[in-house]
Amino acid sequence: MLLRRIFRFAVPVVALVGAACLLGGCHRRCGWRNNPQQRADWIAKKVASELGLDAAQKAKLDTIKSALLARQADFRALHAGLKDLLIGQIRASAVDTGKINQALDEREAKMKELRGFVVGEFAEFHAILTPAQREKLAAKLEKLDRRCH
Repeated sequence: MLLRRIFRFAVPVVALVGAACLLGGCHRRCGWRNNPQQRADWIAKKVASELGLDAAQKAKLDTIKSALLARQADFRALHAGLKDLLIGQIRASAVDTGKINQALDEREAKMKELRGFVVGEFAEFHAILTPAQREKLAAKLEKLDRRCH
């Protein structure tokens, strides 16, 4: 009888604590509830420590991080409104292909602009790394790719 009471109480408590631990661990890894600034800071810190960046490299990495964060609104604008447009078109009696194509053309133009910006920032980051750091980063990315697939 006492054993039943303990199990009735203990099993749900253990399940809740386990779920909290799992979600708490993912909170830090996945960046849940963190704002973009906190995520960018964490990524920059991780990259700097994993690659052993010196002070000049860290300063340049912070400059790149700041430039990317400054364009955050542009990245969000790519996704804004498309869902609402498509839902509106689904609910309409007829699809306005011109309106959809215009919205997609605007997004393509913005994407090309941002692509140029991101490629330039990537080239700057590449330029500050030593060959050994580049190889270490490439190996880590390959390992991450194998683990995620």
